[in-house]
Amino acid sequence: MELTENIPFLQQDARAAVLSQWYDFYAADVLRLCCFYLGSRADGEDAAQETYLKAWRYLDRFQGREACTVKSWLLKIACNVCRDQLRRAWRKHEVVQDDFSTFDQASESDRDLILDVMRLPEKYRAAVLLTYLQRLTLRETADILRVSPSTVSRRLDKAKEMLK
Repeated sequence: MELTENIPFLQQDARAAVLSQWYDFYAADVLRLCCFYLGSRADGEDAAQETYLKAWRYLDRFQGREACTVKSWLLKIACNVCRDQLRRAWRKHEVVQDDFSTFDQASESDRDLILDVMRLPEKYRAAVLLTYLQRLTLRETADILRVSPSTVSRRLDKAKEMLK
């Protein structure tokens, strides 16, 4: 089944069908990104839900984005939703949670790595999550983060250095 990449102005039923199709294909990716970005399954689920609400609201804007795939567009929305949540005053005092039992039963060494990635500054964490967790190219990651591919590369190098 091929995903609809260019979407003309759609009626409600067609919009629902397109978004449902995208949800079937990308819900796990969006949820995983949001959970790791925010450090909590509950917050990640809220952010993923808000991502699809925004995708519904702005579905017509997706038309005409030549270099943008459905996945990268949804992940860009998800990153923006997560950033907005992290900027809220009540989140600034929250500590990264150590309960990663909801993250696919990660091994003990993986949990340590996940916690270390979660503690990275936001710009490095975003580059790591998009490039390695979501397996996006440097170009796709750069488009989502609105930076150049060389900046993404430098951020990944710096993140690796910080994780050593």
